[in-house]
Amino acid sequence: MSESILGVIPVTFPRRIGFERLGLYITNTWIIITHESRKGLGALALTPLLGRYGGSTDDSVRERRRGGKGSVEAMSPESVLAARKDNFALGYEELVSVELRESSGVTSITILTRDDKFQFLSNTGLREVAGLLSPFPAREACL
Repeated sequence: MSESILGVIPVTFPRRIGFERLGLYITNTWIIITHESRKGLGALALTPLLGRYGGSTDDSVRERRRGGKGSVEAMSPESVLAARKDNFALGYEELVSVELRESSGVTSITILTRDDKFQFLSNTGLREVAGLLSPFPAREACL
């Protein structure tokens, strides 16, 4: 079976001031974590006034998901990893657990590996996230 991208989960990672937008690219054997953009305090303040023009939405990942130029289906996992030096992959064999929780329409994703713990937030629904993460056999979904 060849490696292919099954889907993308747009997520945010809270920082001390602002947040970072990331993409979780799900493949048959990896979760590829890509860095999309960082938003500081200024972008957060302008979001209510400028909306998507303030740069706080996940349009870049949504465009790829819709099948436009550079769509997920047309990309290889290797090209996603090579797109930025900060991108990295977690193999399913490295994962200890994946916990999903949904609250107020926001899905919290906690990924525990042998060495690290990653916590993300996503506007993608719990069922869709759980469906994309189904290649990982030991995932836990908490409602």
